[in-house]
Amino acid sequence: MAGLLFASISAFSTNSFARPQTPNSADVPVAKGDAGPCSADFVVSDPSGKGVYDAKIGIQIKYGFMGLHKLDLTVGTNFEGKARVEGLPEQIKGSAEFKISHGDQSKTVTYDPTNDCHPRHQVTLGEK
Repeated sequence: MAGLLFASISAFSTNSFARPQTPNSADVPVAKGDAGPCSADFVVSDPSGKGVYDAKIGIQIKYGFMGLHKLDLTVGTNFEGKARVEGLPEQIKGSAEFKISHGDQSKTVTYDPTNDCHPRHQVTLGEK
């Protein structure tokens, strides 16, 4: 029973959080939602255009019949400020937004899969 509980917790955590990146890794971190065919790519930079390392990109989505399913994903950017979210549902209940944050800076970007199922977002944090 304890092994089954550990396996289910492990399966949940791998779907919700991307693996950690080393500061010089060129690999693009990916969070996988396993809830549909949509994806979103991000490049997060500071006002000078430099990539922001470990900016957090998070989203909570209600989807499925009557919005009974909930997806909660978070991923951090690599040293180039890049990250990807895969497996997003193409039909959602209500509206959803990606929240991009680093330190005390944050922005939101709307997720609208009916308009664009594979958006690419350029986000600048720290604009005045």
